[in-house]
Amino acid sequence: MPTRFSGLVGGLVGFGAAVVLLSSTLGAPADDAAVDPAAETPDGAINPLPAGDGPAPDASVTGVGPQWNVLNWGPGPRAAVPASFGFDTVVDGRTEQKIFVSTQANDDVAAADSIVNMSVSEDSGLSFLTTERHYPTTALNMTRLPDGSLFAVDFIPEWGDSTRTWVNLLSWRSTDGGQTWERIKGRFTPPDGEQFAGTDRGLRVHRVPRVLADGALVVPVYTVYRSMPRRISAFLQSTDGGLTWTQRSFVPSSIGTNEVGWGHTKDGRLIAVMRTEGENPARLRVSWSSDDGHTWTPSQPLLDPDGAQVIGIYPDVVLQPNGVMLMSTGRPDNRVYIDYDGTGETWDEVRNVFTLYPSDTGNGRYDGSSGNQSMTNVGSSRTLFFGDRCHVWGCKAYNEQYGVVAVLMNAVTDGVGKIDVASQLAVGVATVTGDFAPADARFPEQRPEGAFDGSSRPNSAAVLSGSGSGTPAMTLKLDRPYSIDRIGLMLGNGAPLDANVQLSLDGRRWSRPVVRTVDSRDHSMRYTDFPAQQAQYVRVTAPAGSTTPVTELEVYSSDVQTFENDPVYGIPRGFVDARNTTVNDQEVKGWNSSSSLRLFDKFLDDNATATKPAAPVEHQRATFAWSTNDFRGPFTFAVEGDAGGDAVTPWRFRLVPGASATTPPSLEVSDGSAWTSLGALSAVVPINTWIPVTVDTTTSSATVTIGGQEFRTEVTAENADRLAGLTFTTGDPIAYGMSFFVDDLTIAAVE
Repeated sequence: MPTRFSGLVGGLVGFGAAVVLLSSTLGAPADDAAVDPAAETPDGAINPLPAGDGPAPDASVTGVGPQWNVLNWGPGPRAAVPASFGFDTVVDGRTEQKIFVSTQANDDVAAADSIVNMSVSEDSGLSFLTTERHYPTTALNMTRLPDGSLFAVDFIPEWGDSTRTWVNLLSWRSTDGGQTWERIKGRFTPPDGEQFAGTDRGLRVHRVPRVLADGALVVPVYTVYRSMPRRISAFLQSTDGGLTWTQRSFVPSSIGTNEVGWGHTKDGRLIAVMRTEGENPARLRVSWSSDDGHTWTPSQPLLDPDGAQVIGIYPDVVLQPNGVMLMSTGRPDNRVYIDYDGTGETWDEVRNVFTLYPSDTGNGRYDGSSGNQSMTNVGSSRTLFFGDRCHVWGCKAYNEQYGVVAVLMNAVTDGVGKIDVASQLAVGVATVTGDFAPADARFPEQRPEGAFDGSSRPNSAAVLSGSGSGTPAMTLKLDRPYSIDRIGLMLGNGAPLDANVQLSLDGRRWSRPVVRTVDSRDHSMRYTDFPAQQAQYVRVTAPAGSTTPVTELEVYSSDVQTFENDPVYGIPRGFVDARNTTVNDQEVKGWNSSSSLRLFDKFLDDNATATKPAAPVEHQRATFAWSTNDFRGPFTFAVEGDAGGDAVTPWRFRLVPGASATTPPSLEVSDGSAWTSLGALSAVVPINTWIPVTVDTTTSSATVTIGGQEFRTEVTAENADRLAGLTFTTGDPIAYGMSFFVDDLTIAAVE
């Protein structure tokens, strides 16, 4: 984790070696002959970094991030139709997800028994280091029970008797995190008066068992009964751990349906999305339940953002902890639909996340990736999408090379001032204290830090527990005061709960509640906006004598851009005219946080730049944290403004690396045509280290403070009437080889 560097003292960690190396390879030759350093570079390179303007700060937005391999075998071994399941663990003090991704190796025919490969990640899906062939069960119908054990149901049951009047659902239970499994056979007989008809071995189980509010374990299936003219999507329930099953409900529909993806909506209902039968291509329909899955509305066409019925198969539905709903489907391609209000009533966006097909004719459009896919949440606003390269009937054009890819989906709500409490707690600059229930060995993720870990799973929570007349409370102390104007809060996981949230600057005098919840039945966070208050402490109080899980708590500041609620690898919200500048959560982590803005420059003919506009003022103060891990050329920061209504840049500063490893960098100012030194810093800036920077400017004078060292000047690059924002740039003039990071940016008027 990068350290905070609050004063320029000591730490002679040099950038000079890199500078010398670049000087000898990319600078002028010994005889000073003129050369073009780009003359020998190959043509045809495509810059993968985005350019342009970022989304608005008050917009909800989704970014599609990198793609990587879960499975990438050589030609021959089958691995198709991925399904995923994740649960929370704690690794080195941070909540991580253990993720199972199963794939099928059997023929794609109804009579074929499942042959399963299981790939497992211990680090929230970043790497899948193990894959086991002939795994006992799949991740398609896997869940975690309230006792902490894992439970899975096979896709295909077995006939229970020779007359084929009932079936055994073949289930599995693991008490050691999936290392070993115990088999369970659970009888299911159709409702009175019904008989199976038309499905080999009675029915198919698809997908995701859930424990609902009444304690029943419920799983969707699709089947055909003799009394019905078409295939139905139904829900089975078990109250004895899978030993017996009964039908809880079914979805009324005017057309046959199968392949159910389902889950909770933000407003507490259940949503089911189904594939249609008898239509070519298949389409999707949707239904809702307001009574915990006992009855369902008649299915209706699921409409895309343009109002057309969605074409697709194998839908999956997830509700992110921040309340954004994602629905994935495929065929053609692999797509994710986004609904920012979390109800599934309307879909705001669609993103094509993975495409691979060998031809546009006939079934070739559906060869390559089969369109069978799955999703798993890995953070408050982050979801992993899993898709396959091809199915058993569609891999010949790719030499039978199967595989599974993961794609990061990052769907964020409005607001750019989210404070990364989890990182502050991890490095010790924030604390959380309170009245907590005892630890539970089955659920290490239940702990005070669980309220800030980005997971909405039932046990990833700080559980407040009061005794007698005591009022249980949890108090978060942040690293410093903030202008807090928004709270995201999730209590429990669907049970009616009460709580209040208050703020304090000193931890003694508390505000009136800024959030009041009464009988809140949460399946994701609910956000409350209020007039900003200066505060360093946030307190959650539950009713006296109660046990109240605080599943998630998010805190937002109105006057700082933290880059924690921006889609990673995209242009940050509110920035314009950006090139080679993105939000990043790798390399150098943020200033006691996960994400920051990164300016990346490995271009001989271009640089990295981004501008943050601000309302025009006569006196502007900007603050930010700055870091680098590759300081080969100048870091430029410029104050923007206007003169007579025209855009101008009155102040231009650049931090220039020293000539050697032991030479501190220097700060320079531009008069519009030449650069002049304002002096050297008192010490070398260590790499991967954050230092605070303040740029305090009027139209006639400027004070730049780096660490604790001030530089004053009246040298302007252009005259200005008012000041209006900040631009960050590598080079100036264009240089090569820098990576700079900016975090916790504020731009404010000074009265």
